[in-house]
Amino acid sequence: MIQNCSFPSSITMGILVLLVLAGTGSAANFSDDVSAEAEVRAFSSVDNASLAVYAGQNALQSGQYDEAVEHFSEAVEADPTWMAAWYLKAYSLTRLNRTEEALAAVDHALLLDPKDRDSNNLKADILESLGRSDEAAQYRSVAEASSAALQTTVPVTTLPATRAPANLLVGLSAVLVAAFLLARREG
Repeated sequence: MIQNCSFPSSITMGILVLLVLAGTGSAANFSDDVSAEAEVRAFSSVDNASLAVYAGQNALQSGQYDEAVEHFSEAVEADPTWMAAWYLKAYSLTRLNRTEEALAAVDHALLLDPKDRDSNNLKADILESLGRSDEAAQYRSVAEASSAALQTTVPVTTLPATRAPANLLVGLSAVLVAAFLLARREG
């Protein structure tokens, strides 16, 4: 945990956070004074959850499952309604063979979205690993029904796209020119 670190200017901090959120940077690329944890502490709880999930995903991809669990735990602490964070925590726990904790975490995810395909499949996997095949089959069938529902949805036809002005000034100047021409025509 970083304490008493010096923060760069708010503009620099904003740019670093945007890079992290955009996925173009990682904590390893930042100077020693700025770390992912310091950034997390600088923002509101919802932003804390987002940054913790981002850090957790990086740890998960690196095979650092203990670290991933810590980050996903921070995320669900900051935003307990984030179903995906609960799912990712459960998945990370399964990679560490912490089955009972994983089961509790995936149950939280399923409380938030009972029809989530991935959470139902993960719960089925966990139950099968515990030898509870009958229970697992119930969750597997919910997951399959969710997949089928996704495949049978009718595609939405999109309306023709209208082109927005390049920026606000272009749009504003177009309105002013049109108003000027109308006023001149009437006068």
